[in-house]
Amino acid sequence: MAEQGYIVISDITGYTAFLSGSELDHAQDSLHSLLEVLIQHAEPPLVISRLEGDAVISYAPSGSFLQGQTLVELLENTYAAFRQARQRMQLNTTCACNACKNIPNLDLKFFVHYGSFVVDDLGTHPELVGSDVNLIHRLLKNEISQTTGIYAYAAYTEAAVNMLGIHDFSDEMIPHTENYDHLGDVRLYVQDMQPVWERERKRRRVFVDPGDALFTLEIELPAPAPLVWDFVTMPEYRQTFLGADSMEVTNRLQGRTTNGTVFYCAHGEARIPQTVVDWRPFDYYTYHSETPYPEIKAMVSVRLVPEVEGTRVMVICGQPEGPRLKRLRAKRALKVLGPAGTQQGLEALRDRVVQDLERGEAVRVEPTRVSPEQVAAAVESSLAG
Repeated sequence: MAEQGYIVISDITGYTAFLSGSELDHAQDSLHSLLEVLIQHAEPPLVISRLEGDAVISYAPSGSFLQGQTLVELLENTYAAFRQARQRMQLNTTCACNACKNIPNLDLKFFVHYGSFVVDDLGTHPELVGSDVNLIHRLLKNEISQTTGIYAYAAYTEAAVNMLGIHDFSDEMIPHTENYDHLGDVRLYVQDMQPVWERERKRRRVFVDPGDALFTLEIELPAPAPLVWDFVTMPEYRQTFLGADSMEVTNRLQGRTTNGTVFYCAHGEARIPQTVVDWRPFDYYTYHSETPYPEIKAMVSVRLVPEVEGTRVMVICGQPEGPRLKRLRAKRALKVLGPAGTQQGLEALRDRVVQDLERGEAVRVEPTRVSPEQVAAAVESSLAG
């Protein structure tokens, strides 16, 4: 039976140059390590279909994430991890063979399409079948780099952009069109991934240390981290776990929540601004919040910790900031009222998440298991080709 969803291909590039005269043993080690990075980051909402040489084919069923930004950030995280792994490989080798010298030529590109497909369970892996699957495979042969000069990119089809609802973000991408026999024109939006890596290298971490916190509370939600990330960042869900009357969001960047975005948490007549100061999908985010007490602010980190059956959500509230006497009075009140209200909100969030999963409004995807034998076979296939 056909289903709707996103089809994603993560493809390591540069292997033509990499393998020319390269020593195969070292090339095999490098490819194996980089494929492991892609597999590790093809986490739910993605389901790995199969490995195809130096590419990972995966899909995300509709409902496995709730905001388009989530899939974009999943790919950005994967690219940053790929570059970190490549950098470590370069730094940790003194080998002068061609394979090791050519490591810097390796890079990564993504293709994302939304459409229908049939999942055929072959026992060893779920095989995707359908015309939309054929389309995204055709995209592997393209003129993107020749036309744009970009070699590390994420290419989203128009169908994917429309379903993700990332039009403000895609307006900043490079439009590109490919033409294929029997398919005609395929319109794409190309994101250059090099700035993603540059941004990641320069970012400063801002996180409330639990050891120094005013209080820390936690609860486990029955869903993987990227889906739970949606539950703790989308305004309608933040409204639930913060017990707010409403939740307004301003200062998004290209339609995306990020550093500098402000949530306005309304409680009666009060509108409390909470400004994001560190946005780390799907690990944590930290915001600087005003409080009900004049001139008093506090830093709060919301951290996700993957567990066997779901994800643990930790709310870590920092010490109050402000004039000394007002700070001391506020601290006494917040230490009592803060944990009680936060715990109540987290329990209300858990109830809502369970209901959404039961109604099918959100879909829990189980992690994919890829055996060492499958990775080894993919490496061998790639090097043989």
